[in-house]
Amino acid sequence: MIRSEPPMITCVKAITPPSLSTRGQIVLAACTCAGVSAFLYAVDPNRHAVYPQCLLYKATGIYCAGCGATRAVHALLHGRVLEALHDNAFVISALPLAIFIAGSYAISAWQQNAWPKRNVDERSLLRRGIILFVLMLTFMALRNLPGWPFSWLRPASG
Repeated sequence: MIRSEPPMITCVKAITPPSLSTRGQIVLAACTCAGVSAFLYAVDPNRHAVYPQCLLYKATGIYCAGCGATRAVHALLHGRVLEALHDNAFVISALPLAIFIAGSYAISAWQQNAWPKRNVDERSLLRRGIILFVLMLTFMALRNLPGWPFSWLRPASG
C-alpha cells in the first residue's frame, strides 16, 4: 500500500522593506537632493550629453517653459546668476519659493516626526494650478517671440 502525502501548502510571507520614519524620509530626500546637486555641479550640461533633451524643441524648434532649466541650475550652482536667469528665468525665479515651501513643510514634519495634515481646498488647488499653467504658457510664448527683449529669455544654447 502506497501512502501519498498530502500536498504541502506553504505560505510565503511577502518581504517588505522596513518603512522609514518621517525623519528618515526627510534625510533620504535631503541626501538625494544633495547628490543630484553635486552631480549637476560637476557635470556641465553644455558639454555632456548625459541629460535628456527637450522633445518639443527637438521636434518643433519651440522652446518650452522648461528648456534651459538644467543649464540654469548648473549656472546658479556655480554662482553665475545672470547666466542662470538667461537660460531659464521662470525656473530660477520659482526656485526660492519652491525651496521655501518644501523646506517649511519638511521642518514642520521633522519637529512632529510625522507628515502634517494639510486641508487643501480643491478650488484653491485648481486655481493655483491654473495660475501656474498660465504663467508657464505666457513664459513659453514670450521666449519664442522674435527680437529683443524676448530673445534674452531663450536659453544661451539650444
